[in-house]
Amino acid sequence: MRMFAKTCLCSAMILLACGCGGRVEDAGFKVRNFFGAFREPHPKVLTRYAFDDTVDPDLRRKAIISLSGHEWGLTETYLDGYDVILRAEMRKPKDRRDTALMSATVGALGRGKNPKYIPILTLTLKLSLSQQVRWDAATALDSVVGEKAIAQLSQSSDPDTEKSVDVRTACCRAMRHYRRQDVVDTLISRLASDEEFSVRYRARQTLVELCGRDFGPVYTDWVGTKLDKLTPVEVKEEKKSMWNPMNWFR
Repeated sequence: MRMFAKTCLCSAMILLACGCGGRVEDAGFKVRNFFGAFREPHPKVLTRYAFDDTVDPDLRRKAIISLSGHEWGLTETYLDGYDVILRAEMRKPKDRRDTALMSATVGALGRGKNPKYIPILTLTLKLSLSQQVRWDAATALDSVVGEKAIAQLSQSSDPDTEKSVDVRTACCRAMRHYRRQDVVDTLISRLASDEEFSVRYRARQTLVELCGRDFGPVYTDWVGTKLDKLTPVEVKEEKKSMWNPMNWFR
């Protein structure tokens, strides 16, 4: 009896929300539309929206975000498509570039974590006129790791080259993946020359990660810091379980 009462109450609420005036014949159609709004389009539809340059840019942006939210949307075929879209936008006149669409493609490439796309991400970090897109590119390069990114990250962390504090901060963070002496020297330079606290703080945090030591916020205490040789990490052999059929014949 309680279930029947709950069902009636739920039905009444839906009819009221759909504005059907109590007419059951209109409720079915409106309820389907109501719940259909929460259902994601078919992957084929999303793919067509994303890679058709005649489609509205905002619809393309939403399709790219949806596609890159799935593992199959981050395979190399799709990543190649995002690369093409980003390059096409970069070739357009400055006043015709859709920055929201560019941000979506940069984010998708970042989620893909494939070093193959470092060249387009570094190019975007260097040449995009949008601070948001440059920040997205720097953030993506914190996920897409490869030594080809170091030169541009260093350049874009320089206050003489990059005016955005947020972009410089993101670049200092992205350099944490590269345990190299030239990276350490660059970060010490940022600790010395950047007037913004957030950049100096991030440069110091990255230095601590790379060096395994903290000499404090004063750059002079970091001058001359050299990276020690990495101590080989002992990897323990995983014990094979006899309950796993895959290990029976190893």
